[in-house]
Amino acid sequence: MPRATPLADRSPGDAGRPPLTTPATRNPRYEADEHPPLLTSLALGAQFSAIAGATLLVTPVIVANASGRGDDYVTWMIFVALIVVGVSTLLQVRRVGTVGAGAVLPMFTAAFAIPFCINALEGDGGPATLASLLVVAAATQFAVSRWLFLVRRVVTPVVGGTVIMILSITLASVVFDLLDGATREDPEEASLTALATMAIAAAMVLRGSALARLWGPVVGIIGGCLVAGLLGIYDTQRITESAWVGLPSGWPGVSYDFGLSFWTLVPSFVALGVIISIQANGAAIAMQRVAWRDQRAVDFRQVQGAIAGGGASNLLAGLAGSVPNAINPAMVSFIQITGVAARRVGYAIGLILIAVAFLPKVSGLLGSIPGPVMTGYLMMVTGGLFVDGARTVIQNERDSQRVAVAGVCFWIAAAFQFDLFAKPDIGAVGNALLDSGITTGGLAAIVMILYLEFTNPRRMRFQSRLDIDALPELNEFIARFAQRRGWNDAMKDRLSAVAEETLLTLAPLDLEALMQDDGDEDGGPERQLIVLASSEGPVADLEFIGGGDEDNLEDRLRQLQQHDEETPVEQELSLRLLRSYAQSVQHQQFQDTDIITVRVGQPGE
Repeated sequence: MPRATPLADRSPGDAGRPPLTTPATRNPRYEADEHPPLLTSLALGAQFSAIAGATLLVTPVIVANASGRGDDYVTWMIFVALIVVGVSTLLQVRRVGTVGAGAVLPMFTAAFAIPFCINALEGDGGPATLASLLVVAAATQFAVSRWLFLVRRVVTPVVGGTVIMILSITLASVVFDLLDGATREDPEEASLTALATMAIAAAMVLRGSALARLWGPVVGIIGGCLVAGLLGIYDTQRITESAWVGLPSGWPGVSYDFGLSFWTLVPSFVALGVIISIQANGAAIAMQRVAWRDQRAVDFRQVQGAIAGGGASNLLAGLAGSVPNAINPAMVSFIQITGVAARRVGYAIGLILIAVAFLPKVSGLLGSIPGPVMTGYLMMVTGGLFVDGARTVIQNERDSQRVAVAGVCFWIAAAFQFDLFAKPDIGAVGNALLDSGITTGGLAAIVMILYLEFTNPRRMRFQSRLDIDALPELNEFIARFAQRRGWNDAMKDRLSAVAEETLLTLAPLDLEALMQDDGDEDGGPERQLIVLASSEGPVADLEFIGGGDEDNLEDRLRQLQQHDEETPVEQELSLRLLRSYAQSVQHQQFQDTDIITVRVGQPGE
């Protein structure tokens, strides 16, 4: 998963330097919890809906056309895609229990999922197989959300970035097939239309202002449609025949199929669920960095909610017979431009998308976009996916061995995806796995990362009850760790001090509770503390896993740095001690679990 930059990554020698994290380029005029005027919220919601609307329906139209079930099915797919995206956007904004981010994270039909959908439709079950597999992808997202603090060990930035890069070549194969089909009917016209769409969008994205880049894909699609009309390949019959207000004429019904096609594609849709979770993880973190005026540590409980909200969206899509959804990444740029991060805008976006579903004339306009125009737009998406994947690897990994894994696995996936060598016949299920670059390349990346983990010097592990009484045993563990690394007493004492202060953060001493204790030990499940100790040269890394309070240690340390008083209050003494000993402190708060990672250098460094 994309890793959050340690916000409290400040060593004693860093005084006067800028913090490692960079706040939003423009502070929001309205934070997430604030209330802009109703008309402002509606206007901004309408503007973003217009930006999203033109590209939102590319995926359902392509998938519906690939199913070969006629125009009625295309109309139904457009209708249900708008409803599901609108409802799930409201869920992300409102948050129900642990589902939803509680932030403006509009949902969006996932263009990168088109290859998965087409593979599902080519099987014996058709749309029924696709609906069943969407439920599998949703279940995967729920699992990643629930156990995010464990999954991060396997789905590292290298694995996530590699899979996204592989996804670009998988989508590229679909794009080329679409262009090939279009050029068979209108060779010159289709090629010129696709080229015009891509050129217009690229010109705005590459050289335009921030607002122009946001509107670039929409303007590219509009320009492509104009070119298609001039060349005589834009069919407007669906627009003219659609009513202004109403429902689709026929419901095709939703069924589920669990035949051979389903089981051969389950690994691919599990991978799709992981990919969408990775994307939601990055989008939720980026949103937190632009939604508040003050700098804050990343709240991974909100990240978990965003991933679960995406899972709920795809569960609804599977139940309704729609296509996979993901979070629309354009919202972060939109907030930076407008300065409004208020949830009211999210409510407006969701309601507008639902309302558009009941306007067949608008749906017909968006659904009649010519195939070559969609192809030109998808070429831009393909390039953007590769760049995003490479950026995820390079920005989050400093280990050259892990970066090499990304390059090797990318070409492994390309070799399998494009049949660059003769593959063995290992049965229907096995052959389907080998035919997919996503499964082969993604599995290769996971295996290589696990190999690097297991061949590294083993981390030492300590486990006990999360209580201040565990301090003596914890100190013994720290002493053994320092002895194995051959460190002196000064380093051992420094590590012990860090361990003590961190334990006090996770399990603060509550004297009032101790005085009221009546000896009843059945008050609830016993909380556990796990400490993982590792080293990188002369530097030690201590990872504390347990439960904590609502306060984030990173934020408290930052506040202490910003408001450094001459006379510290008693509760700040431990924080000052921790800050003086640690090179960096990273506090990740998950649902029911806190992880504090402290990096400690040698005394005098």
